Amino acid sequence: MDLRIATSDEDVLKVMVVRGIVFIEEQKVDWEGEIDEFEQDSVHILGEVGGQPMATGRLRFLDDGRTKVERIAVRPAWRGQGFARDMVRFMLDHAAERGARHYVMHAQVHLQKFYEDFGFQREGDIFVECGIDHITMVREDS
Repeated sequence: MDLRIATSDEDVLKVMVVRGIVFIEEQKVDWEGEIDEFEQDSVHILGEVGGQPMATGRLRFLDDGRTKVERIAVRPAWRGQGFARDMVRFMLDHAAERGARHYVMHAQVHLQKFYEDFGFQREGDIFVECGIDHITMVREDS
């Protein structure tokens, strides 16, 4: 998988296609819940295999010093091959290069163990976001 920061309009379009397939079509998230006011200020990451967009993630550097890790998605045909792990590693590495040390995410409940493998810890109760059960997870680097 080729992973890179989406810098061109074409790259961002590919990111949105992946998110549309996974979140809007597959997980039935409303358009208004998926595309938000933070798109322009976020760092979008694109994963491709053979020129095909197949994975994405988004980072937001918050005013309180935390980095929000979000919108991680892999298209169905490419799941189970370690691409989500590669995406998360890439995102955390990029954030760390920019000085990030405090991370937060809203993870789908069934992915808690997956994110714990990256040092995230659950914080608080289950809540519903876009019709899907989520938990807040945090990670603190020294």
